[in-house]
Amino acid sequence: MSSLSAANLADATDHPVLAESHTYNITGLSYTARGAPYGSLELTLEKGGAKVTLRFEGVHELEIDAGFPHSYMGLEILDVTFLGWEHARVRVQSFEDAPSIRFWAREVSRIECAAA
Repeated sequence: MSSLSAANLADATDHPVLAESHTYNITGLSYTARGAPYGSLELTLEKGGAKVTLRFEGVHELEIDAGFPHSYMGLEILDVTFLGWEHARVRVQSFEDAPSIRFWAREVSRIECAAA
């Protein structure tokens, strides 16, 4: 495989960091440049009064559509370690046809959980 954009994600599974990520609303986003081409991104998500913040490290190929975040965007956080690429083990994207966010990351971790 020559590029991430051409990657076949048919074998990708949901990342275990957050079950049913598609059922959450995105309520916050923060990006920090860490040295080209990689950065750090924090997404705050909310569902049923509970909030969780996820930190993505080694973020690259970040794309954010005008109008993001849409109230329901079908957020997917995929485990793509099967690709065998050191800097692309996580894929974030939407399966809905709505304004969304897309990127690749080296890793993701849950950094905060709290009631709203």
